[in-house]
Amino acid sequence: MLSQLKIKNFAIIDDLTIAFDDQMTVLTGETGSGKSIIIDAINLLLGERASNEMIRFDKEKAIVEGVFFYDNPKIKQLLDESGIVDEENMLIINREISKNGRNLCRLNGQFITVNQLKQIGSYLVDVHVQHDTTRLINTSNYLYFIDSFCDESFSDDLKTYQMSLNKYLETMKKYKQLIKENEQNQEKLDFYQFQQNEFKQANISLSEYDELNEKRNHYINYDKIFENLNTAYHQLVENKVLENIYDSANHLSKLSTISPKYSELNDTLLSAYYQLDDLSKILSDEIQDLDYNPNELDQIESRLNVYSTLKRKYKMEIEALIDYQKGLNEKMEKIENFDMILKDLQVALKKQFEETLSIALKLREQRKNVSKDIEMNLLNHLRDLKLSNTTFHIVFNEISIDESQYLNDKIFNDTGLDTVDFHVSFNLGEPTKPLSKVASGGELSRFMLGLKTILTEKQNLSTIIFDEIDTGVSGITASAISQKIKSISKYTQVLCISHLPQVASISDHHLYISKVEENNRTYTNVQLLNEDERILEIAKMIAGDEVNDVVINNAKNLLKINTN
Repeated sequence: MLSQLKIKNFAIIDDLTIAFDDQMTVLTGETGSGKSIIIDAINLLLGERASNEMIRFDKEKAIVEGVFFYDNPKIKQLLDESGIVDEENMLIINREISKNGRNLCRLNGQFITVNQLKQIGSYLVDVHVQHDTTRLINTSNYLYFIDSFCDESFSDDLKTYQMSLNKYLETMKKYKQLIKENEQNQEKLDFYQFQQNEFKQANISLSEYDELNEKRNHYINYDKIFENLNTAYHQLVENKVLENIYDSANHLSKLSTISPKYSELNDTLLSAYYQLDDLSKILSDEIQDLDYNPNELDQIESRLNVYSTLKRKYKMEIEALIDYQKGLNEKMEKIENFDMILKDLQVALKKQFEETLSIALKLREQRKNVSKDIEMNLLNHLRDLKLSNTTFHIVFNEISIDESQYLNDKIFNDTGLDTVDFHVSFNLGEPTKPLSKVASGGELSRFMLGLKTILTEKQNLSTIIFDEIDTGVSGITASAISQKIKSISKYTQVLCISHLPQVASISDHHLYISKVEENNRTYTNVQLLNEDERILEIAKMIAGDEVNDVVINNAKNLLKINTN
């Protein structure tokens, strides 16, 4: 249940704390006093969208906080998944809206996202506002109602279906893209073949390109290479560098008997001598092998010109040209093997279609089964609401689908194969017709209340809120609605905004909402009415400002009847 609600700087509410009890609480008051604002504040705690326009004039931020108690294992699971600790199944939800755009959500002191809050709130409270009844004339909402009555295994199957559908649609996208590409590629085939022949004739490779550049660089720098090699060789050989090192080593060897360190120095010099001797031979060989061949340079330049021409033509570097050539080969192979690739893709597409269809049919069967229960249970509640002659059927769309339709991706939607309509007749002997065409405002309100009743029983909600669900009804119908709301409150906390004395008199607790004007500002005030105050308020709901002893007695009788 919702135990306590604190609202600060929200719309016309300055600073308000409301304590709620279990069972049924009615909120009454003049239009514009702030009843719906209180519901809006509760909606914020359930993850609804926030706007800084909700902040009270001349204030920087609005704060709403609620204390909830729950008994729903699904909420416990969501809290565990988010790492949120709760004590004694209690939730303290805090929402803060600032003019600078900051929107903070806390649950038991821990920051959470609006989406997390909305997910938890969906298992905590159901809020019925006035436009919810209007939703009944929109057939696109009907499937949502039916799915709400299905069990958790249905939700798992629906997720599995959606994953399968995504795979099917991805495969279908590849299939269509392949066909489209093939049509385009057939037109480009001659061009691809021309380019492929051009690359074959050029016979380019990255290794050859690097080798050609290295040889070209060698020829261009021939004089510099010869001069420096020759100088290095003569510095080693003609200046007797090697002989002098060898002689030095001999002199040190004569001292090896005196101390081991001279022997080590001798070894070091000999090692250097042999290394330099090898190096001199290498330099000599390099000089002997050094050759300048102008014909080979011309051949290299000619070959490099092939690479340069391709680079200019395709506006690519050599690495990119090599990749482009590989891509050409893949495109040619794809075109040549189109029939085989298409066949493989068709097999994969058909398999994914069959899997998706199988899950969708399973969802349909589950929906049909639960629809029978909805029809039966709803008719029972509608009889309580003085609609005893009602006939009601949930009508599913006709389908005729087989494996041959695997190329038709319009068969499926996000929730399966199904569209449904509510067909109803409220009059004995009349045929059923779509609900949107035959129901009056009062009938829609009672129909919605019946749905809410069985939905609340199914979802194990802590609280259900009705914002003027009794609009457009009076007399015996109003009494029937009040009795139905009262029956819901036996197992779920009910908060109800109403202008009907029948509803107000049947509640366990009565909160009166009023506007107070002080210091040129308007404030919302909430008062828990005692018995005498309830009698007066209900009398005003019956007769307006013309309250007399007769009206007072009527109010007393109404309270007495409903209390008994």
